[in-house]
Amino acid sequence: MAAAAGPGGKRARDIFSTLEFGPVPESHACALAWLNSHGQALGHFVDGDWLTPEGRETHSCRDPGTGEFLATSLQGEEKDVTVAVEAAQEAFKTWSRLPGTRRAQHLTNFAKTIQKHQRLLWTLESLVSGRAVHGVRDGDLPLAVRLLHYHASWAQIQEEELADWEPVGVVAILLPGSFSLTEMMWRVCPALAVGCSVVVLSAGSACLSPLFLAQLGGEAGLPPGVLNVVTGPSTLGPLLAAQPGVSKVSYAGDTEEGRSLRRALAGVGPELALSLGADTVLLVTDLADLDSAAEGALEAVWSDGSAGGARLLVQESVWEETLRRVRSRMDRLRVGRGLDGAVDMGSLGSAARDKADAFVRRAQGQGAQIFQAGDFPQEGPFYPPTLITDLPAASPCAHSEVPRPLVLALPFRTTKEALALANGTPRGSSSSIWSEKLGLALELAYGLRVGTVWVNAHALRDPAAPCGGCKESGPACHGGSDGLYEYLRPSGLTPRNHGAVTDLNYDTFGLAPAPTFPEGPLVTPSPAVPYGLFLGGKFQPPGGRSSRLVRAPDGAVYAHVPEGGAKDVRVAVETAHKAAPGWAAQSPGSRMAALWALASALSRRSAALAETLTRAAGRSPEEAKAEVELSLKQLRVWGARAQAGTLGGHVQAASLKGSVLRLREPLGVLGVVCPDEQPLLSFVSLLAPALAHGNSLVMVPAGGCPLPALELCQDMATTLPAGVVNVITGDRDHLTRCLALHQDVPALWYFGSAEGSQFVEWASAGNLKATWVSGGQVRAWDQLPPGAIEELGRRAARTKSVWLPAGDS
Repeated sequence: MAAAAGPGGKRARDIFSTLEFGPVPESHACALAWLNSHGQALGHFVDGDWLTPEGRETHSCRDPGTGEFLATSLQGEEKDVTVAVEAAQEAFKTWSRLPGTRRAQHLTNFAKTIQKHQRLLWTLESLVSGRAVHGVRDGDLPLAVRLLHYHASWAQIQEEELADWEPVGVVAILLPGSFSLTEMMWRVCPALAVGCSVVVLSAGSACLSPLFLAQLGGEAGLPPGVLNVVTGPSTLGPLLAAQPGVSKVSYAGDTEEGRSLRRALAGVGPELALSLGADTVLLVTDLADLDSAAEGALEAVWSDGSAGGARLLVQESVWEETLRRVRSRMDRLRVGRGLDGAVDMGSLGSAARDKADAFVRRAQGQGAQIFQAGDFPQEGPFYPPTLITDLPAASPCAHSEVPRPLVLALPFRTTKEALALANGTPRGSSSSIWSEKLGLALELAYGLRVGTVWVNAHALRDPAAPCGGCKESGPACHGGSDGLYEYLRPSGLTPRNHGAVTDLNYDTFGLAPAPTFPEGPLVTPSPAVPYGLFLGGKFQPPGGRSSRLVRAPDGAVYAHVPEGGAKDVRVAVETAHKAAPGWAAQSPGSRMAALWALASALSRRSAALAETLTRAAGRSPEEAKAEVELSLKQLRVWGARAQAGTLGGHVQAASLKGSVLRLREPLGVLGVVCPDEQPLLSFVSLLAPALAHGNSLVMVPAGGCPLPALELCQDMATTLPAGVVNVITGDRDHLTRCLALHQDVPALWYFGSAEGSQFVEWASAGNLKATWVSGGQVRAWDQLPPGAIEELGRRAARTKSVWLPAGDS
């Protein structure tokens, strides 16, 4: 008897012969029931309860795949975020004082409550985000639970392991409408674990999952006000971030919005952690398993595991075969509604679809070939998996951020060319390397300027493994102990003041140095300090051929030093970039030897330095002698730390078979503007950790008394490679402006006025350089608490994770 035809007219034997997947719809009745229990109208979740202020506009939350109406959410206003921050401030007073064991219990209960309601949570997340339900169910939810358990363990031992640090206070987390649930949990978990309270601003239809999560936190016993969720437009973000009670702001989303937020918060007070962009790089060598590499492209872009696209770099000898296998894999991809358990990729949403289509049109206009495949609905906000090839390397699209679900393929000949292509964009989020030769893979991993590298795998995540970025992807780090320090500050230091310097004119600040006129008589120091800027290992005259006065405490002219300018800063940065690779490649022992040699030279010069501090800086003989001795100690301590390996990384066991290398890499060329107080000690205290971590430096010494730094430069000329340290004297504001606006300076430390701090933060938005500013706060460099000393080391390097999975991955 013939087999009966099933749905679609196919017989059972036909289905078995082709092994085609049929629809596997996931019921979303439980999510609809929860929404109906709130009358399909949700408010904010603040202070442990639902908050529904009157007179607010609403946003219709819809299923992005079908357009089905789900519920309305409030469009919050400034009053709403003020109420949420005030509730978080009040909760912080008790939450931060709870013993770590109690906070650990709360987080563990939170994890258990999520597990009790996980079906509702994964269904709701897939429903509102459009992402494939199997990815949320099998990936996001288990990871969220592991994140809570991992950070509960840190809360348990916080008093012992983090004794010199304290929670920053109220944390504002700004999430765009395209975020995933795990992006929120990567930030909420460490903040809660160390004792911070949190206010989350969620935009768009995706706000329903954070609201439900906050309700689960209340059900789990989190004290009211510890976790608050406010819904509203993205324009509410700067208003929340600028609230006087907010101490830390974490933003994940679009690069240009991150720039705008950086400028808006300049000088306001809270530190800003940015995680920007989402595109990634896959680097396929001729020694790769090409089928695994094709699956890597699937995991990177076409499986809802990432919010961005990918650049696929393939060695020329395997170019055609790799693309053939990628296209073959694309043909079998399934695109559809996220709640269908058989689809690989869900709905993008109309905005993301339009962005992908616009990129494809631009690439075609620049000569690219487009290949699109996969089974996808012709109607609705869906977009086919797309492979872009033959795009000229010099075209604008080749260097632009690639949106999801696009893969831009580019060929390379040698590994050196591959690194140049991978590092040739301003972004540095993540990358994967595909090679069966581990030595080659590690060489490439060390050379990539990104935050996370996977070897023969992609998109692996573990709570104990740091994941961050560099360059314009932002310096924020999540996971591991590095993620905890994002929400901690050293104990014993005065927190930065809130409130912007509202009358600062960015166009004129530091635009030109104040003119200096001859005055006399000159009290010449003995011995005379060499005249010149210290560039490339020697003293050179300034480009502007002018000088500035250094006055003794009684007002008499003590000496003249060069007046550095924009041209000198350009030369210093170029010199530092030339010296950076060689210094970063030095072994820890070599860097220790250089620092100790500098310490020995400083010791021989101690009497002259003490005299300079007494005569030019007004220090008493005892204070001057103590400052020199402490400077000597700093050089020896940081040299010893470099040799002892305490600055480096370690091997971290992961939840899968294999290991994760946690590497500490130099920032590159680091600009440092030193404070006026304790001119020698502050200069050395900032110099030593930066050198110990392998950075090259462009330094502006104390404006009031730069002479001790210039005296030390005489010894750096013989103890350090040329160009590793460059010292420019001159007008502090003018040199700060030149460094802050320089696009080839990836990091800048500023210890000076509140106005200067504000300008540095505003100007850093240009290339999104990592900044560390004092906000006008004065530090006692001879009395730094242990946490502040550790902070110097943490600021002087960035963390990279290299995943080395074992077995057949």
